[in-house]
Amino acid sequence: MWVRIREVSFPTARVDEVIAHVRNTAVLRNDGDGFRGFRLLVDHPNGRALEVSYWETEQDASRTLDPSDATGTDVPGGVLERTDVYELAIDGG
Repeated sequence: MWVRIREVSFPTARVDEVIAHVRNTAVLRNDGDGFRGFRLLVDHPNGRALEVSYWETEQDASRTLDPSDATGTDVPGGVLERTDVYELAIDGG
């Protein structure tokens, strides 16, 4: 399994709006071949979040990345800080 992590920053006053927006759009935006799930981790005081999506293959995780997208995010007022793809080596419970 592969994991894509997108780090997004946004104004702290918009945290609730960002969470609601991602809740209503993330799965639809990521859904496709190889998509296995999604989590949003939020740092409320600093206006940052990690969008963590799970994919069957590295190709699946990378396919939906659009390098021509200047902002890289549809989060309201958000800025995409980075996007990385990792192989999930250990998944403990």
